[in-house]
Amino acid sequence: MAAVILLATGACKKSDTTANTSGKSTWTLGGTSYTTVFSYRNVTGGGSSNTLLSFYDSIPSGSNPNVNSVNFTFNTAPTASGTYQLSGTVGGTLTATQCELSAGGAGKSYAYIGTPVNITVTVTGGKITIVVPEITLKSTVSGTADAKLSASVTEI
Repeated sequence: MAAVILLATGACKKSDTTANTSGKSTWTLGGTSYTTVFSYRNVTGGGSSNTLLSFYDSIPSGSNPNVNSVNFTFNTAPTASGTYQLSGTVGGTLTATQCELSAGGAGKSYAYIGTPVNITVTVTGGKITIVVPEITLKSTVSGTADAKLSASVTEI
């Protein structure tokens, strides 16, 4: 998954990056809690563009294995608050109110693959907040167990 994220960000146009030290943006993956210190929004290139919103617990630098992230892919960046849906697939065509979710770090990689789940998206002053109830992510690394994730992350 890290390779997918690196490939996606390598072929993307940078739109917005911001550092944070407020600690108000967090997620829990596999029982470990992470605090966002950096968020990144970009539009992917290629056949059909999407908006990728990533939240990191440290500043990504090279192939730093200590960076953990949670990532949301939208058809286009949300401009209105409301209920959106995790599509439950990876690489599919997304509607205006659907997104995909991936997460990982330190050699682990996960994706949400399952029954569509409602999430809450709030847009305030152009910044996006995403609240995800506890869900189970499928490991994309052989030999790694699936993991539970919950999140309340805000662009910073």
